[in-house]
Amino acid sequence: MSAEAAIDIDTRLFIDGKHRDGGAGSQPIVDPGNGQEIGKVELADPSDVQDALDAATGAFPAWSRTLPAQRGAILKRAAALLLERADHAAAILMTEAGKTRAEARGEIGRAIETLTWNGEQAGRIEGRIISGAADGSVRHSVPTPLGVVAAFTAWNFPAVLASRKLGGALAAGCTVVLKAAESAPATAAFIVRALVDAGLPDGVVNLVFGDPPAVAQQLLSSPVVKATTFTGSTAVGRSLAALAAPRLIRCVFELGGHAPVIVCEDADVDAVIATTSPAKFGSAGQSCVAPTRYLVHRSLYEEFTEKLAARASSLTLGHGADPETTLGAVAHQGRIEALKQLTDDAVARGARLVTGGRQAEREGFFFEPTVLAGVPAGADIMTEEPFGPIAAVSAYDDFDEAIELANATDYGFAAYLFTDSLYYRSQAVERLKAGNIGINQLAPSLPDAPLGGIDASGLGYEGGAEGILSFMQLRLVSQSAPAHGPYRKQ
Repeated sequence: MSAEAAIDIDTRLFIDGKHRDGGAGSQPIVDPGNGQEIGKVELADPSDVQDALDAATGAFPAWSRTLPAQRGAILKRAAALLLERADHAAAILMTEAGKTRAEARGEIGRAIETLTWNGEQAGRIEGRIISGAADGSVRHSVPTPLGVVAAFTAWNFPAVLASRKLGGALAAGCTVVLKAAESAPATAAFIVRALVDAGLPDGVVNLVFGDPPAVAQQLLSSPVVKATTFTGSTAVGRSLAALAAPRLIRCVFELGGHAPVIVCEDADVDAVIATTSPAKFGSAGQSCVAPTRYLVHRSLYEEFTEKLAARASSLTLGHGADPETTLGAVAHQGRIEALKQLTDDAVARGARLVTGGRQAEREGFFFEPTVLAGVPAGADIMTEEPFGPIAAVSAYDDFDEAIELANATDYGFAAYLFTDSLYYRSQAVERLKAGNIGINQLAPSLPDAPLGGIDASGLGYEGGAEGILSFMQLRLVSQSAPAHGPYRKQ
């Protein structure tokens, strides 16, 4: 039996070590690749959410005192189990998230790497000794777990996001209530199951689904929640920040992006397209680090536009289960309507539709890979994140203009530069408004390095030691030698 044939998409709540139905009923899970209902997800009511909070609170004292190396060992065992179950996990992910088979397998691989790295890093989190301010005194910076973490994950990368949130918080010694995306719930549940099977104690991770605003309101108004981590839209991030503000809950937010690609006059057009196309059209463009605005030197503009359109047109739309598919579905029909609106607005303002620009005539939620040329600065797509397989191409005449265009949004997550010029490279690092810059390459978000957005793209850092410290308090302890006793100065 194939992994696809064996998968079970139905997803229940998981609270205090037990699966349960939700008090708010259930809702269908739809396969974006064909529009068909494939299962249901249970939805939490307020009593379910409170039970999850109580379980996380009760589990925190023991988990926070567990040796860091032991916490790390559980994370690494979970990664090993996920590796053993990778085909099954990828089949779930492909089916409920509209991924191609290769994308699903790649994402599960990234989730495994994330759990492994956080497991290894758990035992390496260190404080430091600081010279005292008085004779005979010394100061210590001591990392201690914050407490219960409310984690919220989006539907576009359900495996990576769940492993990233859980990996950092668990390595830090925190307990978690995870509110994962209702449209892709089974992937998050699969990762939680791997953690439990690896020996995670009851109550340390609790998984809920439900009405997003209601669940967020309840979690972030609870006095036991000390930190929150969220990946999703900037609009929702602002709402969560407002909910967190009254209690000054620590926020780690990875929000929207609108990544520019500056193609300088000395760039290799073929290399730029080969390098950026997988990120532009991978996961149907539904990534906050996906290239969205190509800013091309006028001397290369026509050649670049023609070749990018040819690459886009060569992609094969289809269900992920079809081995010929190279471009999967977007999440739902609402995304299709948003992409159509952005395309129509750009054309109405003078852009040229080079290829694509419409919903594909097939089952499921597919938008044709689209290239827009000559997109004016006033078009919505130049400031609004498309989150789909649309590339906007514009020409520039000098590097200062390119930097100005690149920075002309509220976002500041990822940016890319292609050039051989050392001067342009140094200027880009200094002047581009982006927390993640790729020069002659992509800029992947990997577990061993901190990544954070600027302005409307986020707060705080995920990844690296900094990502674990996001869920810890660095307590400063200052002490002097005792005035009496065996250590008294003679």
